[in-house]
Amino acid sequence: MVAGKQMRGFTLVELLVVISIIALLMAILLPALGKARGQAQALFCMANMRTFSLAHKQHLAETGKYLPHTGYNPYTPWYNSDSFRRSIGLPVLTREQKERRPIGSLQEWQPNVKRKFICPAASYALDHPEEGLYPIDRSYGVNVDGDYWARKRGVSDLYDKEGWVKHPSEKLLMADALDWWIGYAFREKYVEFGENWTGYDTYGMTAYRHYGRTNILYWDGHSEKLSFEDVNNPNLWDPLK
Repeated sequence: MVAGKQMRGFTLVELLVVISIIALLMAILLPALGKARGQAQALFCMANMRTFSLAHKQHLAETGKYLPHTGYNPYTPWYNSDSFRRSIGLPVLTREQKERRPIGSLQEWQPNVKRKFICPAASYALDHPEEGLYPIDRSYGVNVDGDYWARKRGVSDLYDKEGWVKHPSEKLLMADALDWWIGYAFREKYVEFGENWTGYDTYGMTAYRHYGRTNILYWDGHSEKLSFEDVNNPNLWDPLK
């Protein structure tokens, strides 16, 4: 160092300017990072649904019928089916594990899937594991309106869905949800309850957890994100039309 020459440090004003610039950059970048994270979660969720679509097809190949979507056979909700679970690499459940258990005044199925099969934006499902397994029925639900209309219109075999689904590329099979089944009449509940499963009040509830949109899976296997306005369409829900 040259004699007589001293090193100059930052002044307080200069430090404040640097800190202000860093704060400004963070304010600009954090929303963009949050949006990118949200988009990644939505894509992961959509990939899950496509996996489930293949599992539905596997069940169809094995049995000639689609997975049961409603409570006509209470021991086999769609995600407890043996062929469905084998298709996604999960162990088959015992009869006791498939039965609903009383929780207060409700009857619920116990969590039984790995975390990777839960929508990463489904906070209630992710916050309620048991023994390292998660409740898929608080993450995804299947459309049961078709079964209702099939009964009303006299369709003889409610599980032979491939035979009576019209326009499969336009009809809703599965969506983000807080219940294992969803219906048109319950499509508005998320606006009131959000990611808050309360039991009876939130049955049949579609979830708009991806920036106000829900990922849906169509009967033909493709998926997309829809707004509430898009979901508010009875033709989307009725596969017999």
